Amino acid sequence: ENRDKVIETLDEMAAMTEATLRFAKDEAQAETAENADLGALLEALAGDQQDLGHDCTVETGERIILPCRPVALKRAFRNLIENGIRYGEAVSISAAVDAGEAVVRIRDKGPGIPEDKLKDVFEPFVRLEESRSEETGGIGLGLAIPRSIIHAHGGRIRLGNRPDGGLEAEVRLPLGR
Repeated sequence: ENRDKVIETLDEMAAMTEATLRFAKDEAQAETAENADLGALLEALAGDQQDLGHDCTVETGERIILPCRPVALKRAFRNLIENGIRYGEAVSISAAVDAGEAVVRIRDKGPGIPEDKLKDVFEPFVRLEESRSEETGGIGLGLAIPRSIIHAHGGRIRLGNRPDGGLEAEVRLPLGR
């Protein structure tokens, strides 16, 4: 019995190490910044989720051209959207311009996050889901990755529980660099 627990712990540690190395490698890769259509990027991500049978909608107003590293930014938004679907079943995405910033809101219909844990979930290896199963809880890099990418773009991310239920992730990115 103890041997099985030790093997399980070692497997978990190996998975955490591999994820950390992938995370560090991705951060170290130098993707060239270019102008990207934020609405098209978000629509492609929503379309991917719809193709998988998930309830994911996107609403964009005016066309927003954003100087960014598009592959990295797509990864950040994909992580946020997938978390919303995993824990909140349905996701709605909106994008707009406000005070010289692109503002993306990703809202889900889940239970939200306890107020005292809202900032903790951005830290590496923090999981709210208590099981040790990577299938249900992962290893806790899900929100550390988008925060790192968004900060690297000069942006900010905030999580908040919505009064009518669910969680909202608000991402603000500068339009000019």
